[in-house]
Amino acid sequence: MVDNDDDAFVPPRPPRRRAPWVAVGVLVLAGAVWGGAEAYRAWQHNRVECAPGISKQGARGECIGVTDGSFAFDPSLKDVVGKIRAENARVERSGKAYVSLAYVEPLTTVKGEEEAKYGLRGELVGAYLAQRELNDPDLGAGRGDLPQIRLLVGNLGLRSEQWRTLTRDLVEMSRDDNHLVAVAGFGQSRGGTRAAVDALREAGIPMMGATVTADSLSDTADPGFFRTSAPNRDQARGAAVYLMAQQRKDPDFKVAVIRDRNEDDIYNTSISSAFAQAAASRGLRTEGAPLEFLSGVDGVSNAFSSVADKVCDLKPDAVFFAGRGINIRNFIYSMSAPDRRCPVTLVTGDDAVGAYYGSLESESRREKFRTEWADSRVTVLYTSLAHPALAGKLYAAANNPLPDFLSLYRAEFGGAADDTMQVLQDGQVIMGHDAVWTLGVAVRNAAGPDGKGQVNTGATLQMLLQLSGRSAVSGLSGPISFASDGNPDGKPMALVRMEPSGVYTFRAVLRP
Repeated sequence: MVDNDDDAFVPPRPPRRRAPWVAVGVLVLAGAVWGGAEAYRAWQHNRVECAPGISKQGARGECIGVTDGSFAFDPSLKDVVGKIRAENARVERSGKAYVSLAYVEPLTTVKGEEEAKYGLRGELVGAYLAQRELNDPDLGAGRGDLPQIRLLVGNLGLRSEQWRTLTRDLVEMSRDDNHLVAVAGFGQSRGGTRAAVDALREAGIPMMGATVTADSLSDTADPGFFRTSAPNRDQARGAAVYLMAQQRKDPDFKVAVIRDRNEDDIYNTSISSAFAQAAASRGLRTEGAPLEFLSGVDGVSNAFSSVADKVCDLKPDAVFFAGRGINIRNFIYSMSAPDRRCPVTLVTGDDAVGAYYGSLESESRREKFRTEWADSRVTVLYTSLAHPALAGKLYAAANNPLPDFLSLYRAEFGGAADDTMQVLQDGQVIMGHDAVWTLGVAVRNAAGPDGKGQVNTGATLQMLLQLSGRSAVSGLSGPISFASDGNPDGKPMALVRMEPSGVYTFRAVLRP
């Protein structure tokens, strides 16, 4: 027989011992998963969560959510948010029934919008003082003390862009043991603000705007959004009435219009269209087509240089400015150029206060702006939502709520009488107070004479609808009575001159 290599015996290969390697692999993988999970939890804690219930959102990593005062959102708010936290803790310890009101604003800012922080702080100061008045009957507010008011603070994010996260949290709080029955504040009139209002309205949560003025937020057919501030429609009418009076005195009095074409900013578009309608209905003459600029894009300073040239060519006595306060600053700088400096009175809406907070600016920069403003020969008048001098014009001395409020303000935040009046001149504290105070009145009305009636979002909404006529609320900004669309019914405003020094001088009462 011949040996064949194909038939040669080959000893079998010993079987591979797989089990130990599989076990080792499983252990390594489990360790990696555990380590990854721990790393993820650490990342979540360090990078995403700012505080319990408040997380970083959006490209800027803004801290968005609702706090009882345990988290301040910004160092500039630490003192007033701390006071809110202390009052909330007292409410919870008291054992008395309570409901929660939330005050929401865009509480984070970026360079170039830092001035907004100081207006926001003022609103929160006013909101806190209203909470104190509502909770302590010894302060003489006369609205009882049941249920107690727990005040929460929420951040809508820069320009209200993080409204989705915040409104989701608020809706949940209206359904759990936070007993949230209404929301106040809302900041500036922007697209995100409107989206937040729409979401809360759909959830059945009543709202009270403090300084938000865009007309499109109100809806007669679908009530839910109220405000203590005069809407742009009323401000534009008041401005038109004032300018028309100047034309009656002097038939040669010329009025021009400057407007912002940024369609995403519903404050600008609202006040621009409202002024055009008011001017047409009252026969106010305006010179030529409106002079235009576009905020929110590069080249705004260049645009205002051109606008300033056109103003000096037209030589109007006054211009109506349909734009934000921060852009008034652009106009003033452009008008201060040595080859311009033509005298003109700028008349505008309540956002004028954004032109001159400047608390974070160096003294040298503030002084520079004051100098440029004086050089520009621009006089700024605006329709103010509130001014401490206004209450004295609208109430008899015995019925004026301002003196008691001033005493409480000084007790909580210090300052002499004259200092307090100056702090209140821009109206932010007053409007924050009136928004929470008015919601508190509706809550107490819903609770009934014994304070034991069930108070929820629906009951609060029902009582807000009743605040009209003889049931008007005595606000620091004037009597607050709501029309069917939730806007204040014919509420007077103050015509205020804003001085380069930062002083706000009361000039007259304006009516829409």
